[in-house]
Amino acid sequence: MKADRSNARARTVRRPRVTSRADRGGVADGGVLVVVDATPASRRVLEYVGRILAGCRRVDCHLAYIAPNLPAGLLESGGSELPEREMRIEADLRREQRRWTAAADRKAERILAAARGTLQEMGVAAARIHTCVSSPLDARRIVDEVLLLARDETCRTVAVGHRAHSWFAGLGSGHLAEQLVRSAKGLAVWVVD
Repeated sequence: MKADRSNARARTVRRPRVTSRADRGGVADGGVLVVVDATPASRRVLEYVGRILAGCRRVDCHLAYIAPNLPAGLLESGGSELPEREMRIEADLRREQRRWTAAADRKAERILAAARGTLQEMGVAAARIHTCVSSPLDARRIVDEVLLLARDETCRTVAVGHRAHSWFAGLGSGHLAEQLVRSAKGLAVWVVD
């Protein structure tokens, strides 16, 4: 009987250990772009992506924050017929634009730092986490900006929370997740509820 057990052990084939489901294919061919904001839906998508990428050594995670557009009142001034007054009005406008942009940048930094922390807590290596912020001056549709960021960062997968970016639905285009599913050609879209 002992001989039978030793023969059974000899037939056991060792398979290489896969450290993550992401290493098996799919996202291993490119990075994952995770669109984040400060909503609970964003937190859920980060936890989902973190579970998939935990321990994965070959896939980069790109955190993207889509900055709101500059308010219309800060785009241009009413001007003045007097050159000196026009210069002062334009200088005031530029100062207000810088102040608004600095506040928006601080908000983006806070959200991205929290997102990075969540992924690291889930086991994603810090060296595999990258961040990007859209420009508040971009005139593109938000869905087009997300797709452009994904292509620029060579991400073949985009992950978004279903109820994240709820302000986007108010623009009349439908929810960002819905727009991504319709518009993403050649990309996988993960919508986490």
